[in-house]
Amino acid sequence: MPNYAVGVKQRCGRLVPLVVVLLGLSACTSGPRPPHAHASVAPSAAPDPARCERLAKRGFVPCPPAPDRMAVPPTTIRNATNGAVSDATAQQWGRAFQLAQAYYYWAMQNNARAALTSGVLADPSPQAVGNLFGTDLMDLDDAKRAGGVLVYEPLKMPTAQLVAVPPDLAQRMQSQGLQSRPYGFAVKFAGPASRTIRLPDGRQIDVRHSAPDYVAAGLVWGELRTDRDLGSIWFEYGAYGCDGVVRAVCQL
Repeated sequence: MPNYAVGVKQRCGRLVPLVVVLLGLSACTSGPRPPHAHASVAPSAAPDPARCERLAKRGFVPCPPAPDRMAVPPTTIRNATNGAVSDATAQQWGRAFQLAQAYYYWAMQNNARAALTSGVLADPSPQAVGNLFGTDLMDLDDAKRAGGVLVYEPLKMPTAQLVAVPPDLAQRMQSQGLQSRPYGFAVKFAGPASRTIRLPDGRQIDVRHSAPDYVAAGLVWGELRTDRDLGSIWFEYGAYGCDGVVRAVCQL
């Protein structure tokens, strides 16, 4: 889900958040948002009050669409585990990753800050929240302080490839206070994208944006979880950019 964080670019000997890689977006003072094509979704049905009440307690306000009505980001799901995981399972996990990304995008677009930190989509530990959502939270907070709302247009996600996390990389994750998991998705991201603060008087302040030719790649590790209200999602524990030692793991 998410911002996504840490490239194996080394900074002071440490892995750096994918947030840094993805936010190789340029910062500006003002400007319009570029268009973004969203997947089609069935017409909305009447919301389930009990579900909405449960989700509100977990930071999802307003009530998001049910899993079968959520528009997921289009992507090609691939299996690069060399037989460690079956193709059918890789596809299942890939669909869960798409759905988790869709709820992450929804949270950003609805300024539902608490949905990112409540432990529904990702590990709620401070290390994981900072790794995955640090810049997201900062931008949401900046918009609120300015008296406006954050208008978020995400990067496209043309490829999501299931890969195994080797023991040496798992040890690096743990040394940063992040929980490791055996598998992750190596994801290719593409522009355009933007983050804009919209003020009550209609003015817009561009926080950052990426051009249509912008590309980035990241490794998002986690596991399949079935949530009563969100369905089967890829629960995240952290993310690295596909640079340095992580490049060979991503295989992109």
